[in-house]
Amino acid sequence: MDKSNKKSNENWNTSALNALATKYSFTSRYIKQCITGERTPIFADRIKAEYIELKKNLDNLLNNDKL
Repeated sequence: MDKSNKKSNENWNTSALNALATKYSFTSRYIKQCITGERTPIFADRIKAEYIELKKNLDNLLNNDKL
């Protein structure tokens, strides 16, 4: 049996999701769907790019050893 169609679980950065949901006045579920490609509005690429940037910045801030 081929199970290649099974989705992998992704660890979402909830702070970044909530920030984008507040910014665009959408639910965090809709933001997740835009990021994964399940929903394809015109601005989905912008949401995905902003999520990646926010996630990277938050990870750098939390993993900074110079505190």
